[in-house]
Amino acid sequence: MGICIIEIMKDTSSMKSNKNVTENSRARRARREAEKKGARLTICICAVLFLALCAMVAVLLRSLADADASVPASGNGVAAPVVAASATPAAHMQTAPVPSATPRPTASEIAPTPSATPLDAQPAASATAPAPSAAPAGNAEVPTFETEEELSQISILITAAGDCTLGGDVNSGSTRFDRYAQQYGMDYFLANVRAIFEEDDFTVVNLEGPLTTSTDKRSGRQFNFRGSPEYVQILSGSSVEVCSLANNHALDFKTQGLQDTAENLRNAGIGAAGYENAYYAEKDGVRLCFLSFTEWDASAADYAARVQQERENCDLLIVSMHWGEELRHAATSEQVAYGHALIDAGADLVLGHHSHVVGGIERYKGKYIVYSLGNFCFGGNRNPDDKNTFIFQQEFVVDAGGQLADGGINIIPCSISSESSSNNYQPTPLQGEAALSVIQEISSYSSVDGEILWLDGYIGQT
Repeated sequence: MGICIIEIMKDTSSMKSNKNVTENSRARRARREAEKKGARLTICICAVLFLALCAMVAVLLRSLADADASVPASGNGVAAPVVAASATPAAHMQTAPVPSATPRPTASEIAPTPSATPLDAQPAASATAPAPSAAPAGNAEVPTFETEEELSQISILITAAGDCTLGGDVNSGSTRFDRYAQQYGMDYFLANVRAIFEEDDFTVVNLEGPLTTSTDKRSGRQFNFRGSPEYVQILSGSSVEVCSLANNHALDFKTQGLQDTAENLRNAGIGAAGYENAYYAEKDGVRLCFLSFTEWDASAADYAARVQQERENCDLLIVSMHWGEELRHAATSEQVAYGHALIDAGADLVLGHHSHVVGGIERYKGKYIVYSLGNFCFGGNRNPDDKNTFIFQQEFVVDAGGQLADGGINIIPCSISSESSSNNYQPTPLQGEAALSVIQEISSYSSVDGEILWLDGYIGQT
């Protein structure tokens, strides 16, 4: 079976160079980045002009002071002694230096206009009026600008969700998912999470079930999942960029089903990672590699060797793992061993699925292992008892030297359905007590030592 899968996925190796971002999401992100750059440039120019104006005012005040000091005193007809007009030492000409133009100042960083230094109405005949101070008056803060190092950093936001079974079980003859698609259209299913997916750089999900028209199903299976090839639009229309294909339903319709699925994803501009096929993508010169494995096809050492091999070709490496036991929340000892081996070999993030319920999160050597994301857009069950799921996000920051750092994580509690009485295949973010309940459930199975950096800048355990 392992050899068969390797051969199958080798046929899809040409997908490595495909772009993983749909045209719509690229255009949206391009517009947002252009608007941000324009706003930063405008603020920068205004800040420089403001500081230049302050310097000119300081010079003018100094000139007026010198002029007042040289005017003869009146009242008794006796001229006051005139101060010699020598070159003013540099110490008395402390005008505010104009910093070089530095991009991206924020509005809050621009200091308020300093008040003018008052001049004495009648300065002493032998004294020169003091030069105005270069520092802003009162408690005003000196403008601060981002350093060159900060400006050179590249941030990449990864969003991950769990099992997406787009279709149903052909053994039971279920067409319920198909009826929803016919009635509501492809954009219905991920409508409540689309905005989240559109705001990131890469969204990755586990596609569990082939998208094919093949009728040659694998025998001896309790469930044989299958979805129409057009269901790929559910993913492409909602800014899903990468799919994990290595799972226990990948071959429900044998080799043809797997090959069809990979081709349908490729034609829709979505990357497919699975088994021997690594999917590569790029953002602003940072190269990402997505790998996808199952616990049952090879050993942890074998996968670690593969990670080490791909690590040489990328800056950021993410592994999706299909593992564990169905309906089990806590990670098994095998999952922990695989997860640690992958991190030790160079993976930056490990994303798990298979159990169909949410699991815990571990931070191991500074890297996160998400043991189970649970179901997501799941056509495999019309009304599961446990509808909890979540979206996991992590931002990575790459500096000019190529060093990778954690930019923060985020957990968005969700339900796999927008209604509680049944599964309507529309994953929806939760709020209030329902959201807190999912967070507490995840936390109860998690192991994260020390404080966590969250995407909103908060640092703490919760």
